[in-house]
Amino acid sequence: MKPNALKQCQLSEFHNLAKGTVVYKQGDHAKEFYYIKQGLIGLYHRLDNGKESLVRLYQQGEYFGFRTVFGDSCYHCTAKVLVETELVRIKPEGIHQFFIANPEISEILLKTLANELRDAEERLAKSAYSKTLDRVIDSICFLTENFPYYNWTYREIAEYAGCETETAIRISRELKRMGLFSDVLNVKK
Repeated sequence: MKPNALKQCQLSEFHNLAKGTVVYKQGDHAKEFYYIKQGLIGLYHRLDNGKESLVRLYQQGEYFGFRTVFGDSCYHCTAKVLVETELVRIKPEGIHQFFIANPEISEILLKTLANELRDAEERLAKSAYSKTLDRVIDSICFLTENFPYYNWTYREIAEYAGCETETAIRISRELKRMGLFSDVLNVKK
C-alpha cells in the first residue's frame, strides 16, 4: 500500500536526499514515519560509549520509523540515507483515528513489526552463539544478496555482524585469499 491512499495524516515528499543525510536522530521526538519511494536507509544505534551499529536496512517500498510513533516518544536509532533517496513523510493526525481510517496499513505495519522482531531475535541469538567468522560471512551474504546496488564498507559489514571493523577486515582478507567472496568483497575501509 502506497502512502497516497492514507487518510487522517499529512504527507510530505522529499526528493534527492543525498548519501549521509540524517532523516531523524536517535533521541528525537517521534511524530511521523516514512515510506521509501526510492533509495536505501540505514538504521544506526549509538551506545553510550559512542560506538555506532547498523541494526536494520530499509529499501524502496518499505515503511520505517513507525514503531516509535506508535510506541515510545523518541526514536531509538538514527536513520541515515545510504544511497540517494526519495521519501514520503507520514504524520498521523491522531494514532487512534489513523488506525481506524487505514485498516490496510495497520495490518501491513503489524506484519512488518512481527517480521522485524523475528529477524532481531534471530540476529541476537546468532551473535550470542555464532563465531565471529560465521557472523561476518552471514552479514556479507545478506548485505550483498539483498542490497547488491550498494558498495558495503568493512565498517558497515562489521557493524551489521556485531564485531570490530578490524576483525571484519581481517576475516574478509582471509576469505579473499581463499578465493571466497572475491566478487563481492571490493569494499572500502
